Amino acid sequence: MDIYQRMKGYFERTYASGRTPWPSTEPTPSVVRLLMRLKKTKRKGPVLDIGCGEGRHTLLFAQAGFPTYGFDYQPLAVKKALERAKAWRLKEGIAFVLADAYLPPFKPQSFDVLIDSGFFHQVKQSDWRHYLDHVTTLLKDGGSFHLTTFSTRFKHYPGEKRSRDWLVHRDHYDHFFRKADFPKIFGQAFEILEIKEERNGLHAFWHVLMKKKG
Repeated sequence: MDIYQRMKGYFERTYASGRTPWPSTEPTPSVVRLLMRLKKTKRKGPVLDIGCGEGRHTLLFAQAGFPTYGFDYQPLAVKKALERAKAWRLKEGIAFVLADAYLPPFKPQSFDVLIDSGFFHQVKQSDWRHYLDHVTTLLKDGGSFHLTTFSTRFKHYPGEKRSRDWLVHRDHYDHFFRKADFPKIFGQAFEILEIKEERNGLHAFWHVLMKKKG
């Protein structure tokens, strides 16, 4: 079976269990800092949360007054996100869409801000160009792109050893990045403003803030 089909089944089972191994409600501190940074500029253009899951970042921006869209291909994740929006009494300025990240249902240059918190490291290297085409197309010139992805220091369990920069773990594909990778991958289309690594026990992530070149 194709790895993307296996991953889809993995996420279906995980959301159905109600026990996700990633944060489902608390926003990433780096994304919170991005929000504070944007609020200082007084720009409140549309925000897109790619692979939004249960909406932790979509809700954050919507509550701050940004027109915000989140999309995910998992129906149960979108259902939970909608329930949370209702519980937060967010009726306007927020929308959740059931859609595939490879076929985003939005017009070109629709967004001032894109957030990808944990999707890109599940994209096979052979599909990076396809991913980049969508990201650059959806974002307005000068727009902000915040990416969170696995560091090579990330481990799923103590003593995990890898001989390459990717693996298939429990039916999902993970790619692991070095700091030097981001200018090579994104530098043609984006100005890289900030790259920071976050480490918490076995887990290590890169948070990368970029600006689309005009």
